[in-house]
Amino acid sequence: WTMMDIGKRIERGLWLTALLADTLTVVRSTVAEQSVVEAMLEACESSVIYRRRTLGKISIAAVTDLMLFDGQNPRSLQFQLERLRVNLKNLPSSTGSSRPERIVDEVSARLRRSDPAELEEITDGSREELAELLGAVHAGLRDLSDVITATQLALPGGMQPLWGGPDERRTMPA
Repeated sequence: WTMMDIGKRIERGLWLTALLADTLTVVRSTVAEQSVVEAMLEACESSVIYRRRTLGKISIAAVTDLMLFDGQNPRSLQFQLERLRVNLKNLPSSTGSSRPERIVDEVSARLRRSDPAELEEITDGSREELAELLGAVHAGLRDLSDVITATQLALPGGMQPLWGGPDERRTMPA
């Protein structure tokens, strides 16, 4: 169950970073931006909590605060990273500094160093700092997925069947 949950958390983080990169990094007209943000919040199942917190006002800083940094929101990236950290510690190969744990710590540190207000800043028609953050987090989660696949899901090499050596012909009794 732990490995399934790790996969679910990585998948949710990848999906979230890709969605936010596609919807929030490009600056649009006010009406278009409001429609895109509302659709994105619906897709993330976070529109109700967002409206409750902001009284319907669209703010990229508020959206990123809710979807990236809010550790209490089960749909946020920070929540996924915390659950990943707990799950990785529950693996038998956990040392507190295994490669997967270090990747999650690096991604979490990058997220902690970011400020939602700064992510809203516009440069040349786009939110470059937000795009850079989302790209780095997405790449980190991809690396984590690759490392877990290679270390936890790979079959052991040199397996021998229980019923004899590799050169013996196997026949079923009649």
